[in-house]
Amino acid sequence: MSEEKLNYGQKNDSLQMKPLEEMDVIDNFLFTAMAYDEETGGEVCRMILEPVLKRKVGKIHFTAQKVVPGVSETGHGIRMDAFIMEDDDGTGMTDADVYDIEPDKNESQKRFLPKRVRYYGDLIDVQLLSTGTDYDQLPKLVMVFILSYDPFGQNAMYYEAGTVLKTHPVVPYDDGIRRIYLYTGGDLPKNADKYDIDLQKLLKYIAKSTAENITDDTTKRLDEIVKSTKKKKAIGVKYMKSWERERELIEEVRREEREKVVAAEQRADNAEARADTAEAKLAKYIEKYGDVI
Repeated sequence: MSEEKLNYGQKNDSLQMKPLEEMDVIDNFLFTAMAYDEETGGEVCRMILEPVLKRKVGKIHFTAQKVVPGVSETGHGIRMDAFIMEDDDGTGMTDADVYDIEPDKNESQKRFLPKRVRYYGDLIDVQLLSTGTDYDQLPKLVMVFILSYDPFGQNAMYYEAGTVLKTHPVVPYDDGIRRIYLYTGGDLPKNADKYDIDLQKLLKYIAKSTAENITDDTTKRLDEIVKSTKKKKAIGVKYMKSWERERELIEEVRREEREKVVAAEQRADNAEARADTAEAKLAKYIEKYGDVI
């Protein structure tokens, strides 16, 4: 399957369903449902981007759950939670043309995160650069991963990875991509400014979307959107369908694993049977001709 997401945040190992009312913004299903909303989706994305970029964000166009196919029929595709394009405001202050926002609670895949982000960026670039277009037309890209776990073990709220000229790090090497990792439980950076403080408040609410984490106007407004989203009948129906689909996927994986185990056992049994047959033939040979080995 192409990057099928089994970490909606509504299940555990016993396949118990997490109630929609208990979901947090970092849960994939709830975040996607909010981003899908035509009235509030852009507002939610802007709430996240502005403290990250430390500036006002202009007019944006966003697509929730944008599917990007692999480069071939057998290639691994991806599904982005929030794909955002910002209009050039004419001031030269725009950090990027394209943003990707991804909430992630899947700590079990932590060791693969850098390569996953690399692959996401590569596929996005393939989509953005048309055949015959010069490379200087490739839009800038900012990828923002909101994580419930510390990706690099430094207990920092904000990590940013970029490309450098390793042999000459003081020489600028701008390939137009920024990879930002936000740890919802991390510490503020040294010399934190207002944007950093606001971002930390926002991340705490995203991780645990409850009343005690409503600490400013932004989190208050986000909480209003969360409650409104959860109350929508269509969202409840969609959630039930997504849960049924996820359960089917899990059962399909388990069935495939069981079939592999059965096949392996059958191969072992057949090998043992062949060995028994060989031993029986050898015993008869020795009985008839003697032990000549």
